[in-house]
Parts: sequence; structure tokens; C-alpha cells
Amino acid sequence: MPIPRLFFSVSTVDNQLYTIGGMLAEPVDFVDAYDPETDKWVQRASLPSARAGVVTAVVGGKIYAIGGWNGQAPALGTVEEYDPKTDTWTEKTDMPTPRSFFTATAVEGKIYAIGGVAQNVGPILPAVEEYDPATDTWTKKTDMPEARSGMAATSVNGKIYLIGGTPTVQGPVLETVQQYDPKTDTWTEKTDMPTPRTALALSVVAGKIYAVGGTSVVQGPGLTNVEIYDPNKDTWTEAPEMSTARVFLGVGTIGNNIYAVGGVAEGLGPAILPTVEQFVPSGLSVTPLDRFLARWGEIKKTY
Repeated sequence: MPIPRLFFSVSTVDNQLYTIGGMLAEPVDFVDAYDPETDKWVQRASLPSARAGVVTAVVGGKIYAIGGWNGQAPALGTVEEYDPKTDTWTEKTDMPTPRSFFTATAVEGKIYAIGGVAQNVGPILPAVEEYDPATDTWTKKTDMPEARSGMAATSVNGKIYLIGGTPTVQGPVLETVQQYDPKTDTWTEKTDMPTPRTALALSVVAGKIYAVGGTSVVQGPGLTNVEIYDPNKDTWTEAPEMSTARVFLGVGTIGNNIYAVGGVAEGLGPAILPTVEQFVPSGLSVTPLDRFLARWGEIKKTY
């Protein structure tokens, strides 16, 4: 990344990867776009409000930056919509429950904000709220079974999978996997992840979920672990590890390629990484965008 940072968010639109917000010595408003075809970064229009712990999701080709922390407690409910085609931001209706370090994912045109913390040091929240960009409205949904922060979420076949995290700011770190069905507003327990992790990132390729990096100890060393969850079989398998162990990283998916971006080697620093690594799961076809095809270990750094 041009500007290394942590506590940022990653989203992909039209084969471009966007890194949004985050923190250096204080929360920042940086937005950068990565083009895998040229292997270059371009600075884009800044967030209207600098935020760390911000979470993003994509609906209809637009990125929604939600919540976070601006350096002062309590957390924010801010929602801002980014249009990559016009490189512009628009303010939207605030999230009802202000929070940071939560997770969110989109299903069938709606965004689900899950868990997180009300302030930098807690309390940790079980709240689930649904945002409809079409009407710019929020709706409360059934709380998650256990309050958590530091977990990651993604969606497959209309279901949301919530993985890892921690129930308190001191730990323990969890291997828990829970499935949320937006249609029935219900939660179901699934097979635990082999490695307990928090501050990890998720990617979906060919209907399978890749759990990347994170840590098994609160503010502990980053991990190289990559584990694959098959929602159809409710089973886990191991994948090749990353070369760079890290926590608080971001992940973006373009085609069959997984891009792991930034993070830190341990806890909250001191070294914030600019590193970008690309991974293509075995057995999948290569597209024209993959001219820079690499495995974990072919590391691209931009300063």
C-alpha cells in the first residue's frame, strides 16, 4: 500500500481493490485503489470523516463505509456511500448502534452490521442491524448468540458466516462459526474453525470461505494460517500459508484471486506493513487479469 496502516477496511468493485480509512498515530481518511492488472495503486477521494475500525460493504457497485472510531469515545454510527465511478462520497442515515471493530457483509442488496464495541475498550455488543441502501433505512434484527468483536463475516448462497473473534477485550480468542439466515432472522451453530483467531480476514472463492491471518492471542503475534471452510459440507481444510504473518489485515477478492493487504506482525505494532500478497487457490482457472499471477510468497511492496 502507498500508506501502510491498520484498522482499515477493504472492498472490491469492478476488479479494483479499495483500502478505506484506518489508523496510524491517529485515525485517517485515506482511500487508495489497487489495480491488479497494472499492479499499481491510485489515491482516491478521501473519506469525509477520518475513522479507524471502519467497516465497508458493497451493494450495487457502491461502497458503504460504516461506523468506526475518530479518536474520541464513543464509537460512531456514521454511514457514507462511495461511488467509484464518480469518485464521490455521500452521507447516509447513521447506524442506530454506534460501534467500531464490528463486521458487516451484504446479502441480496442489504447490509448486515454485526457485533463490535461501543467504545474502544467496550462493552462488546451482540447487536445485528440491517441497512437497506435503496431506502436508506435501518432495521434491528435478532442479536448474535454471543457478543463478539474482532470476528469476520462473509456471505455464501444467501447465508452469512460469522467466524472467530473474542467475547471480551481480554479474550479468550474463539474458533466459533455461526451461520445467520437473513430470510428467517435465525442463527445456527456450525463446525468450529481449526485455529482460534481474532482480527482475521475472510475471502470467498468458488463458494468456499478462506480464513486468512489474524491472531490466537489478544494483541499477540500474527498468524500465517489459511484455512478453508466449505459451507455445503460444514468442514474445514488447510491451505498454503501466507509468507507474512500478520493481524488486522484486509483481504479483497478479484476473480479467483485473493489479495491480503497490510496489517501488523504483532498486536498493535510497532511495524505496520504495506505488504500485498496474492493467492490463487489450486485447481481454479486463471483469467486474463492474472498476468501477475503469484502464490503466497511473491510479495509486492509499494512505499
